[in-house]
Amino acid sequence: MYLRNMWYVGAWSHEVTRNPLQRWMLDEPLVFYRTEAGEAVALDDRCPHRFAPLSTGEVIGDDIECGYHGFKFNPEGNCTHMPGVDKAPQKVCVRAYPVAEKWGWAFVWMGDADKADPALIPDYHWLDDPEWVGQGETLHVDGNYRLLFENLMDLTHAKFLHKTSLANDSVTDFPVIVEEADNKVNMKRTMKNIAKTSPLWTKVGGFTEAVTQWQDVTFTPPNNVVINMGVYSAEGTTENKEIEFRILNALTPETKDTTNYFWAIVRNFKLGDDGLTKMAFEANRDAFEEDKWIIAQQHQMMQTIPDAKPVIFPHDKAVVKSGQLLDKLIAAEQDSVAIAAE
Repeated sequence: MYLRNMWYVGAWSHEVTRNPLQRWMLDEPLVFYRTEAGEAVALDDRCPHRFAPLSTGEVIGDDIECGYHGFKFNPEGNCTHMPGVDKAPQKVCVRAYPVAEKWGWAFVWMGDADKADPALIPDYHWLDDPEWVGQGETLHVDGNYRLLFENLMDLTHAKFLHKTSLANDSVTDFPVIVEEADNKVNMKRTMKNIAKTSPLWTKVGGFTEAVTQWQDVTFTPPNNVVINMGVYSAEGTTENKEIEFRILNALTPETKDTTNYFWAIVRNFKLGDDGLTKMAFEANRDAFEEDKWIIAQQHQMMQTIPDAKPVIFPHDKAVVKSGQLLDKLIAAEQDSVAIAAE
């Protein structure tokens, strides 16, 4: 079950070109392309004739032509040409999805098109804010998208999984504060006066003495997680250093078993240091590759005991709250659909 009436990242804007791009979202195949005017289009990637993928065809003008038998469809999903027929039947069509491009991403509304509201696009303004700089990419993960946002809402795993990059030996010694408001879940942890931070942040900030590190993580349903983290010199030390990053995560379900993980790491200091941008990106990517690996194993194991309930421990507060919030919103949407159908 997915929350349908929401925006999901379908692609980086630079990926959407005049060449058809297939991408599965919420167990549905979509084809992306651009019109001659540069507008992004997303259609059901199944030609209604013989169900060949439209993405195997080509874009002609503003239409996409099926590469199997030449049926053409316009950006609204209407058939504009059927070979050997003077006028294409009006009932022949494919579904067109609302698309909104913002902050370098192409967002797709996967529910009722009449309810598509650009004001509901999740906030990722750091991606094009001139006061922030960074780099991102897409990971393909063999695991359900919920496992990914659970991973991000409990950062204690870094101590054990990311030992050469994001590990912080003190993370399990400090409690989390979790709040839910405005259909979001926020987790905060402040680690005061710890001997050292992670290898990556130590290298980036040049810290040699005790520090204070904070984690501020917000989950916005159905699949968005923004991590605000920073490190500064602890009170009483001789250093006066501080760093701050945002790690931006859009976890788009491809299928119930796979996820397209759009992410970026950005910072608000040393904006012109390209070497630092590259180093932070590569280190974080290495950590996410470790996440990708363990989540694939976790997903596989969970399939063997589908009815089992995980053991909960104190650092899971944000994980539990996030899952409960998403379940509540999905149930409300399903109730609304059922009422409308009566």
